[in-house]
Amino acid sequence: MANENDVFTREFEVESRKVTLTLYQKEVGDVSCVVWDASIVLAKYLDVLCSENRLGKDWLVGKKVLELGAGLGCVGMTAACLGAEVVLTDLANVLPALNNNIEMNKDVWKRSGGSARAEELDWSKHPVVDFKPEIVLLADCVYYTESIEPLLDMLKRLCEATNDTYALLAQEERDTPNQKPVWSQFVEAIKKKFKITPIMLSEQHPTYSSRDIRVLKLTLPSKDKKDIQ
Repeated sequence: MANENDVFTREFEVESRKVTLTLYQKEVGDVSCVVWDASIVLAKYLDVLCSENRLGKDWLVGKKVLELGAGLGCVGMTAACLGAEVVLTDLANVLPALNNNIEMNKDVWKRSGGSARAEELDWSKHPVVDFKPEIVLLADCVYYTESIEPLLDMLKRLCEATNDTYALLAQEERDTPNQKPVWSQFVEAIKKKFKITPIMLSEQHPTYSSRDIRVLKLTLPSKDKKDIQ
């Protein structure tokens, strides 16, 4: 029987940089113990955007990126491998595993020219990270009704950081009695604060994409945002 100390690894290839991240996961734990499919889809979408036939390998180089609900760090570290300056945030109890993955992959993302560090961030409180992101990333962060408003308020504050800040969100639409209404509530709430631009499957990675996983670009309607397409 597995216990909380049992760890296994998953390799994740950042294709446009020809490097591989090693992600350490627990066999037993809560929501932040494994790399979820939505994280893989969003990370691969960033990788696709940095390919030669899209926005080019330098698209993320030097950009300030913040990840909400980073978990084990797959999305944020992918951005670091693509050259971004990344702050990965989550609750205090998640940081040990997150910091471990950041440290264990240090040679990979440093060699790619990016940077990665973890910070504690509770959505119900004001941002404590002294960092103004150009892009906010979040994958599979919509689970509980009570977290919807804190998450949206946090997103709004972060997207007000610069004139061009926007968010990229990936979420698996789970067909369960608990998750379906939560996602519906989130979509209705987010429409009141953001412009939503769906990222079509044809724009995502040809293998690492799914009709069950929504990828959305979120922008504040009051700002003239740059388009990533």
